Parts: sequence; C-alpha cells; structure tokens
Amino acid sequence: MSGLTDLGTLEKQAFRRFYEDGIFDLFLGLMLGTMALGAFATEWSGSETTGLLVMIGVSLVLVVVSMTVRRRLLSARLGEFKPGSIRRRRISFVRFALLGSVVAGVILFGLAAAADVSIGSLEVLMPLVWFVNAVAVFGAMAYFLDVPRFYLHGFLFGSAMPLLVWPDVLWDYRLQPWVAFGVPAAIITAFGVFKLVRFLRDYPVLSTPEPIDV
Repeated sequence: MSGLTDLGTLEKQAFRRFYEDGIFDLFLGLMLGTMALGAFATEWSGSETTGLLVMIGVSLVLVVVSMTVRRRLLSARLGEFKPGSIRRRRISFVRFALLGSVVAGVILFGLAAAADVSIGSLEVLMPLVWFVNAVAVFGAMAYFLDVPRFYLHGFLFGSAMPLLVWPDVLWDYRLQPWVAFGVPAAIITAFGVFKLVRFLRDYPVLSTPEPIDV
C-alpha cells in the first residue's frame, strides 16, 4: 500500500513540475495586459471594433507563442511525461470547468438581456459574474492540477473588471484601464518571471547521448 502511495506522490510531483516553468503565469498576465491594450486602442481610435480586433489579434498571437514556447521548453528540460488515469480525469475536469465558464457567461448575459435589466444594473452585475467566474475556474485549476498559486491568480484576474467598472458606476470615479488591468497583470507576470527564472536555473537542458560508432 505504501508503494502505491509513493508512486502517487512521485506522479504528483512530476506533474507539478510541468507547471513550474512560469509560462502559463506569463500568459495570464499578458492576457490582462492585452485587455488594457484593447481599451487604449478603443479610446485612441474612437472605435470599439478596433479595440476588439486589436485585443483578439494580440491574444491569438499570445496563445500560439506561449503554447509553442512552453512545449519546446518543457520537452527540452523535462522530457516527455504521460499522466496517469487519475491525473487525466483531473485534467478533463479542468477542461469542463473552462468550457462551463464560457457557457455560463453566455447564459447569464442572455438572461440579463431577456429580463430587460437596466444598463446600470447590468454594469454592476457583469463585473460580479466575471469575478465569480474567474475565482471558480482558477480555483478548479488550482485544486485539480495541484497548483495552489492559481487560487491567487483567479482572485487577481477576476478583480480587473470590477476595478474598471464599479468605481465609475457606483462612485463616479473612473479608474484608467491600464491601472485596472495593469496592476493585477503586473503581479501575475511577476510570478511568471520568478517561476521561469527559477525553472531555467533548476532544470538545465537535457543532454543527448553522443552517437556511438560501431
């Protein structure tokens, strides 16, 4: 029995190493920064479409670059790793949580529109939905992937929209988008930089064996 426990612990430790590179943290921080960039583009151009296109374009680039860099970085320094059946189920739960968050957001927005909620009420409600959604999704990731810092990331990611909207709606004080998105983004990005530097230090590139002449 202790042998099975030891194997489970080793598998857990091996899996967690694949989230210690900091790339995902950097991705989250830069995604929040992208939202600030989209808001700036909207103000500069006077067009919400322009801001949305800028945000979508930069986000797509971030997704491709982060996935490519992370795959190559992990492969070169940790090799290949195939999680066990329990871990694969946990990963599936995380994917369902991510999908569920998108579906829940669309449903709630539709219900609010169907109920003819006033713009003021919607502006108070939507940031709350954003916050609860972020905390729930990142909480699920933290729990099922055994990465506790994702709890904090969920709180920081979720706080951006309330910081942007609520001061303006409730107290007639407009917080600049680069502050509302930039402060949480800077904290998450700092986590990513710290993790990446430590990962590069602790896990050098795996050496390949020299070819043997026969």
